[in-house]
Amino acid sequence: MLDRTPSATKGAAPRPFFPFMQLLRRLIPVLAAALSAAAAAAAAQPPPGDLAAQTNYTQARRPQGAIRFIVVHVSEGSYLGTVTWLRDPRAHASANFVVGRDGEVQELVPLHDVAWHAGNWAFNVRSVGIENVGFTDDPAGFTMREYRASARLAAVIARRSLIPIDRRHIIGHNQVPDPNDPLQGGGIDNHTDPGRFWRWRLFMALVRRFAYPQRFVKHEHVGLQVESSTLYGGQTVAGNVPWRTRVGGPVARVSFLVDGKVRWVDHVKPFAFSGGRLWRTVGLRNGRHRLEIRAYSAKGSWTRHRFTVRVRNEPFTLAPVGLKPQQQVSGVQPVQAVFTGVPPSRVLLYLDGRLIEHDTAPPYLFRWDTRRTKDGPHTLTLAGRARDGRVVRSRVQVVVANSAAAPAKIVSSSLADGQSVSGPQHWLVATTGNVAHVEFVVDGTVRATATAAPYFYDWDTGAGPAGPHALAVRVVGADGTVVEQALTVTVVPAG
Repeated sequence: MLDRTPSATKGAAPRPFFPFMQLLRRLIPVLAAALSAAAAAAAAQPPPGDLAAQTNYTQARRPQGAIRFIVVHVSEGSYLGTVTWLRDPRAHASANFVVGRDGEVQELVPLHDVAWHAGNWAFNVRSVGIENVGFTDDPAGFTMREYRASARLAAVIARRSLIPIDRRHIIGHNQVPDPNDPLQGGGIDNHTDPGRFWRWRLFMALVRRFAYPQRFVKHEHVGLQVESSTLYGGQTVAGNVPWRTRVGGPVARVSFLVDGKVRWVDHVKPFAFSGGRLWRTVGLRNGRHRLEIRAYSAKGSWTRHRFTVRVRNEPFTLAPVGLKPQQQVSGVQPVQAVFTGVPPSRVLLYLDGRLIEHDTAPPYLFRWDTRRTKDGPHTLTLAGRARDGRVVRSRVQVVVANSAAAPAKIVSSSLADGQSVSGPQHWLVATTGNVAHVEFVVDGTVRATATAAPYFYDWDTGAGPAGPHALAVRVVGADGTVVEQALTVTVVPAG
């Protein structure tokens, strides 16, 4: 489910959408390129679909390596209704793909552009959104055709961008942090999709199967055969990958070797590395590695298949979120650390070389109270330590300016006093001065809190009763002052 719930189809019907096979014909060259290291470097971006979203996405021309996450959504509506709504600029939301219950697939936003799907801009720019038709809380779940089509898309994207196929990189919408409160999930509106009826184990198994199909690599000697393997020469891999082989003849055991060393011996068919678990490439240096499969008979005769793959995992890096060099800060300033590569075991925050806070669990978010620091330039340092001992640091100099902070004021609101509304409303508020956060209040209840501009709340008026409602915008300044604007609107049933 996206930031805005797709509605049923209304008005004029859209142009006919592409059938799934036609989409696959467009994506097959991309998949083929991803399966070859040399071709992957030169693979072209896919063209936009005829039913591409219109203005509710961001043109970016991002490179393949910029995509680090695949986010799984549930549409809460029909296939045609979802496609229609997500093409409509009024939705203020979009997805890269929509997958139907019969396996039909529609591309709405090209992979190189940014879809508005996660409810968190930092995730939008680094991810792809796949919208699956269904309902989060429906025990009927999702069809096998839908799982297979969605998994095939995820496999293409993962191999194309070298995204590790694991649950840290292929996530549900519920795992996307709320940008206003990273301890909450589901993006800014705290969605829960894909929910408990989404079969993650099945889906991930299908993604790996499509990403690493067994390929014919026949090698034969003394009646023993290495017939096929999920890994073979020329591949570029990242993360944890499946390594299975099919053999022929009187094979008693199979050895799997990496760079000349036996890393696993399997005595039971079907023969697989680590007994069917995954080969963990993150423990290897990036670059070329020699792999080998040896098949032995009970009498000691053997044959082998040797080949070279390239490991290309993300380096362990750290970037601070929400701070720019020489930025003026005041009040309580959120400081978040985002890591690539392996997750850190410990994150430290330093102010002018002095440790002021630490964290050991995501989302690695600190709330620095600048009011305890004198005005002027200061250096913040974030440091992260990986479990293998690697340490990364990121420094930024900011200027504390609490005494010069302008008072917070409300400039305008997209909802006006006395207005009649229906359906989803994108409630946008403009402010001036130094704002700590903005609260959106409906009938005395705070529905949302925004801590960074643009300050907005997507209010689904259809979820409550029709009639007049008391609204308020409450702006809290960095100095603790509160400015409030009250208004009354009337909700009219959609129809």
